[in-house]
Amino acid sequence: MSIAAAVIACIGVASALFVEAKDLQVSVFHLRPDTLGDYMNSRLAVVFNLSLLAAGVCFFLGNLAIYFTFSDPLSRAIAVVGSFVGVSIALMGVFPINFLEWHRKASTFYLLGSLLLHLLCFADFFKTNSSMTRMVFALSIVAFMASFNLMLMLDWTLLDFPPCEDSANHFCWVSSSMWVLTQANILWCVCLGLSMRQHIVSQQSLSHRFAAA
Repeated sequence: MSIAAAVIACIGVASALFVEAKDLQVSVFHLRPDTLGDYMNSRLAVVFNLSLLAAGVCFFLGNLAIYFTFSDPLSRAIAVVGSFVGVSIALMGVFPINFLEWHRKASTFYLLGSLLLHLLCFADFFKTNSSMTRMVFALSIVAFMASFNLMLMLDWTLLDFPPCEDSANHFCWVSSSMWVLTQANILWCVCLGLSMRQHIVSQQSLSHRFAAA
């Protein structure tokens, strides 16, 4: 289910991005992801916001699998924080940029949760019987760097980021970091779902062997 939700999220985000980037004739990395959910200006805002809901479900289910597969405190902490991130992603779909105050709060919770989640993944990767594969760990590094960069640029008085000025001639760190974090988290969810599936199958095969013995 988590993998299916991630696929739906990818298709929805890609569709909304393709339409807006084609109409505006701008670079993908100059367009902030949250503007795709603007009901007033984005033609596929409904698709994008529903994709955020699907991505939130993906994150929640993937981390729920961690909670019931691994019983150590660190894995349980990752599951709780990851579930929090999933809820915040879903809230960004429920409260898009048109609901500016609530959207800023949800996106700030998402940013803080992502930073903490991938920081915990670093510690988990180096412990015995880790729930993190190398691919998940690599995506955690990318997501941590993107979220940390966004934290440095966040205006804490407004809970928002500075606008990209003269984006045609300058690289926009805000929008590019947002896109990197978005894609890294979606891929992280897919790889985590595949990893959890392997762990669950392995645990079931072991339990069947013990039952047969």
